[in-house]
Amino acid sequence: MNSRKYSFISTLICVALVMCVINQAHAGSREIGGYVAQAEDRFVRNVWNFIKNFKTTKTIGGHQWKYDQYYYMEPFVFEGSHNAYVDCQDMAFVSCHGNFWVMACHDKIADVDFRDCPAYGDLPNMGDLEFLIVESCLTIIAFPDPGFAWNGWRHTATGGIFGGLHQAMGFHTNSQSDNGIPQYFANYCRGNSIVWCAWFCAVQEERGWLGSLLGMQYPGYASAIMPQKCKYDRMGSYVSDPTASDLLFSVWEE
Repeated sequence: MNSRKYSFISTLICVALVMCVINQAHAGSREIGGYVAQAEDRFVRNVWNFIKNFKTTKTIGGHQWKYDQYYYMEPFVFEGSHNAYVDCQDMAFVSCHGNFWVMACHDKIADVDFRDCPAYGDLPNMGDLEFLIVESCLTIIAFPDPGFAWNGWRHTATGGIFGGLHQAMGFHTNSQSDNGIPQYFANYCRGNSIVWCAWFCAVQEERGWLGSLLGMQYPGYASAIMPQKCKYDRMGSYVSDPTASDLLFSVWEE
């Protein structure tokens, strides 16, 4: 497996390098879903601050993007009925309480575990998801974290969400999520940045103006997991769907 640490300097380089737009003659339709934990109002704000940017169709590179779903979270959204919810979307933005590998649909009880979920984006099994963003504490566990295991992400007999999914991103630490990160993220995504770089840049932008004021490690440290072949994917252009056997790649802040 492969891994990489991501620094503040790298983030600045990322901003400079990935703000290009790829123009293509024909744009394909892509859908965005937003999913909110039934716990705190800030989770509603987080999701809305992202998907509101796609109320009308936005052409990004070779694709057209528009939000299609906006629901409260339930386990079936990510598990038994995933083909009607997260897996019939091309991008899903989630805000909730979390812990290593897990998300809470209600309060702080972890009732969705990505190690037990189906492979997202698995086209032969009617999956469609390419990009998953989870704005929660600790959920996107990355290479340096205690208890990390590559097979927790790989879809095998024991589960894992990567069997077609291109990129998953969030925080590998505790985080403060009632902030402007979703709006910053949307701005970078609409500029056709590499998607995980857009997330890291958004987190750094939030940290830049408020972290020093609060005197703490605000808003937490970003992380991302992806197949090696997908690490340059953007909303405007991305590679063919990966498989469960593709080499995985880990990126994190510290």
